[in-house]
Amino acid sequence: MNTTRLLDPDHRSKAPLAFIVCLVVLLSAVLLASLTQKSFGKVSVTNVTYTNFNGILIRAKLLKPSNASESHPVPGIVYIHGYQNNRETSDAYCIELARRGMLTLEIDAIGRGNSGIPGQLDDPGFDPTYGGKASLKYLKSLPFVDTDRIGLMGHSIGAGIAYSIALKDASIRALVISGFAYQDDASATMPKNMLMIFGKYDEFRKRMTATDDFEKQWMQSPQTRKAFSVKNPKLGRTYGDFKTGSGRRVYMPKITHLHQSHSAAAVAEALEWMRRALEPAPNHWIPANRQIWPIKEWFTMVAMVACLASLLPLGLMLLRTSFFRMLQGPVSGKHASTGRSYIIAAIVNGALMWLYLTLILFLFCVNLYLFLIYKVFQLMMTNGIVLWFLWINMIGFLFFRAWFKKQNHKNGLTLYDLGLSFRKERFTLDGVKIGKTVALATILFLFAYLIEHTLEGIFIVDFRFIFPFASDLTPYRARLWFTYFPFLLMGFVLMGIFLHGQLRRPQKSTWLKTFISWSTFNILVLITPLILFLMVQYAPLFAVGIIPFVGPGSMFIAFTHNILHVIGVLIMVIPISTWFYQITGKIYLGAALNSALVTWMFVSSQVIAPIPI
Repeated sequence: MNTTRLLDPDHRSKAPLAFIVCLVVLLSAVLLASLTQKSFGKVSVTNVTYTNFNGILIRAKLLKPSNASESHPVPGIVYIHGYQNNRETSDAYCIELARRGMLTLEIDAIGRGNSGIPGQLDDPGFDPTYGGKASLKYLKSLPFVDTDRIGLMGHSIGAGIAYSIALKDASIRALVISGFAYQDDASATMPKNMLMIFGKYDEFRKRMTATDDFEKQWMQSPQTRKAFSVKNPKLGRTYGDFKTGSGRRVYMPKITHLHQSHSAAAVAEALEWMRRALEPAPNHWIPANRQIWPIKEWFTMVAMVACLASLLPLGLMLLRTSFFRMLQGPVSGKHASTGRSYIIAAIVNGALMWLYLTLILFLFCVNLYLFLIYKVFQLMMTNGIVLWFLWINMIGFLFFRAWFKKQNHKNGLTLYDLGLSFRKERFTLDGVKIGKTVALATILFLFAYLIEHTLEGIFIVDFRFIFPFASDLTPYRARLWFTYFPFLLMGFVLMGIFLHGQLRRPQKSTWLKTFISWSTFNILVLITPLILFLMVQYAPLFAVGIIPFVGPGSMFIAFTHNILHVIGVLIMVIPISTWFYQITGKIYLGAALNSALVTWMFVSSQVIAPIPI
């Protein structure tokens, strides 16, 4: 593997060009995402903040159509996202509503995004609407909003909040709930003009609707008999009178719970419903099937990938400087994992990864019966992932030790050969090199964070795709970074030992071929067990409507959703550690940088709120 030319300071490097290309792609993607949410100039997008009744700050994104003014007020809609999300998860609906002449306020519910922290359920000032009521009050105070044409929307728990508010507030003229079901306290006229969107394969079907087969049972349920003014209503049909507030409809797309936030068909249903209920200006109406929100969703992902990719040439450029040159080094030894030994190690790793739900259940039992973990580690959804990640790598390290002793005795393999030690004779860490490794990882991490922070401040666009991945940090969440970083650092060091040491694949004829080969195998060995786990969960759901892993209060369903997020994170960061292992010959730079990046992803995107189980 020829990395000598990559690192030779006398050889002209293409790293600056690759770095510039990454930055151009990053900036172009952010600009296009920003223009899309502004409907290419037809909508203004601004950050707004206001205070909840209990003094907690709420941040929201206001999408104001160009035709909105004090002399021409427009319909206004508040959108409340689900439990494990932030305001941008509402973009699909809000971008399309705003470009059709309806002002939208998409909030970071308290405990999410850049809003404040909610406290505990038994706190005197706890707000069960997580800022929903205050957001509605703020919306009504805007002089360019027609208070006679107010709507509420929400997904999952956010839909439950929207429903509870609309049920008691006759000023709300329209309600759209997705991933949540109206209850037996609904009537034929309250909440007014209610559309329910619920997926055929929604994993929370039993919890939300108490049905075994939503398609066959829901329209004959006691809740529906109370909410609809007609006998034997059908799915996909509209009933009632929008003028009196008795408009009713249940739409069932053949999708899952998460998909309802990013379904073009569901968005179209909501658009048509709000058009009929809130009557926006006809000259601003666009056919509901003409949607542009996917452009923003895809290009925020492109921006995120470009930002992370830029760390590879930037890191190489810094390693070519005199200060960091001592960190350069080829991959040592001739060890390569192939055939039966590779397959066995991969299977053992896969079996450990399947301890996911077991370890999460253990965590919640400890939290419930022994020690209130959330008092110290407040990201309870993240706690489960970090515990799993750390423990499977610690257990995996025991398997590695047994394997290494055998290989050391049989083949003379050393920790130096695997990129763990700085000396061949015995395990040694070089203090100066470790210090410079930390410095370089810090520089690279701060570059990624500061460029995202700056661009988000200018364009109001963060890094996301379906899930929130990384965004700017509030001071409170920045402090959480230091709480979680040590655990993720330990996990990534142990994972590096396994991936880049024990499972290191044969080198190819060029550095590029080696990088592609190693990255591909490293990604596959980690995500394949997770994909198989998802197949076990979802194949029965799609085939016969059965969900194997539900858990107390449907907890396992929520954590199974998080596996999709984890897969996305792994796909993005594994090439980073592979690259820096390839050009330094050691696991430490990649482990330090990845742990910093992933900690940022978790503390910026994950919820701080009681888990609804």
